[in-house]
Amino acid sequence: MSHASACLIVSPIPVLRAGDQWRTLDLWARDVNAQCTQIPVTLVCPVAAQLSHHHAPLAPAIRVIAQDDRDALAHAIARARFVQIPGHTGWRNSALARQVLKLARSQGKPVFLGISSNRARTALLNSRQHGVARYALGLLRYADIRFTQRWLARRCTGVFVVGAGLTALVRGANANVHVGIASWVSAQDIQTERPPAPPTLRICMAGRLEPMKGFSVGLAALEALKARMAMDITLIGSGPEEAALKAAASQRGLHVRFLAPIAYPGPFFALLDQQDLVLLTNLNDEQPRLVFDALCRGALPVCPDAAAYAALGLDRLLLYRQGDAQALAQCVRGLEDPDVRGELRVLSAALLQRHTLDAMHSDRLAWMQTSAARIGSAPASP
Repeated sequence: MSHASACLIVSPIPVLRAGDQWRTLDLWARDVNAQCTQIPVTLVCPVAAQLSHHHAPLAPAIRVIAQDDRDALAHAIARARFVQIPGHTGWRNSALARQVLKLARSQGKPVFLGISSNRARTALLNSRQHGVARYALGLLRYADIRFTQRWLARRCTGVFVVGAGLTALVRGANANVHVGIASWVSAQDIQTERPPAPPTLRICMAGRLEPMKGFSVGLAALEALKARMAMDITLIGSGPEEAALKAAASQRGLHVRFLAPIAYPGPFFALLDQQDLVLLTNLNDEQPRLVFDALCRGALPVCPDAAAYAALGLDRLLLYRQGDAQALAQCVRGLEDPDVRGELRVLSAALLQRHTLDAMHSDRLAWMQTSAARIGSAPASP
């Protein structure tokens, strides 16, 4: 493909120059590298001296522009066919996105706003139980992010969100919304065949250790089950709630193995190979990729019944009432039988085959192409 069909992506995730490679967060590298196989990508982002997380190389074909290189940025916008900007921050931190939006619109380029999580609601959820002052700051951050999201959405050609639960964020601000399904798995990652299950039910939870993730709900559910079944429990992640969760696990009499974040995909998939159930306890509205990470390795994701999960077509046996520890405990209890889990793995095969990383990017690219052809750079609503 020629540079004339390139996609310029504005990202807050930093990259690092290591020899002749650009490297970035392993999950982000996997995502943007897959997109680059379908359309040439130019990445506009911070350039860091070091990276604090697991990182991986960007594809050599991806062009990187430092976010403060204004001349190179203007030139790249002029050559781009599509422009993607993030919609997760408040007004101040969206300065680059707003600048790129203004310049792209002046050149008649279609601009698409991406929202992968409800950061505004997360600010509220994470500020609860931390005092009035902290909650007041959470409310201010919520208002800041929501205003900025809608301001950007009104001026973009379209908005792509991750999961049906996020569509309400731009309702009334932009009518051209693409609901993407978050999946980072490729066809070669799918390995659902398993040896006979051990008698101990192997359960894990994974994610950033913060209140929004709802891990306390998971621990409460498992406490209700500890007298009824043998469980091997693993919690993967790091974050501000780590000490509190370790204390809660101890107080509940649960033996939980706490692991630091694990590199993706290989080491993470190897750990999932040893799990029966992956509990998703999120209290927010987005649809995590972890659903398909679990399925592709033969583990079953146990998910809230919120819109982002219910819309996926998961079997009802895998859904429980969001935020309800007793409902989650009942759901886990219903999945104790290895034969039931085997049947659900078979039923989930079609869902897994349909939602891969390549399919996610292919669907989004087709939507951007259709949007550009239909309405050009005009905003979807005034």
